Amino acid sequence: MKSLIVHIKNSLPEIANVTGKFEIFAQENKLSQRIIYDISLCLDELITNIVSYGFDDDAEHIIEIQFHLTEKEIKLVFIDYGTEFDPVQKEDPFHLKHSVEERPIGGLGIYLVKKLMDIIKYQRVEDKNILTLTKFLKKSN
Repeated sequence: MKSLIVHIKNSLPEIANVTGKFEIFAQENKLSQRIIYDISLCLDELITNIVSYGFDDDAEHIIEIQFHLTEKEIKLVFIDYGTEFDPVQKEDPFHLKHSVEERPIGGLGIYLVKKLMDIIKYQRVEDKNILTLTKFLKKSN
């Protein structure tokens, strides 16, 4: 198994730091452009949510993002000490049947993450949010 662990501050500009490191890791390990794109989108969405909604104060907090790659899958693990929030339990937006003009702003990010990843698990352990995303790697011949 190959791994990458990144620690960032709860600041939106840190998203570029994480996605940049992930893209280097992904290219070194010959992941497909589709996998890189899907995971980069999930990183952007989830880090934005953690930074924007995860903490009740303006203090600096550390968020850990782990990437674990095997031949069959890549796992992303997000660890933070923010407010408890289980995105697995969040209902899909009911407004998807409406036209783009009629939809309220927001609410699609977690839905997209659920659609892009194969497995999503959430745990609350010792005041930590631990969100694990798994994406299966499909071999092309």
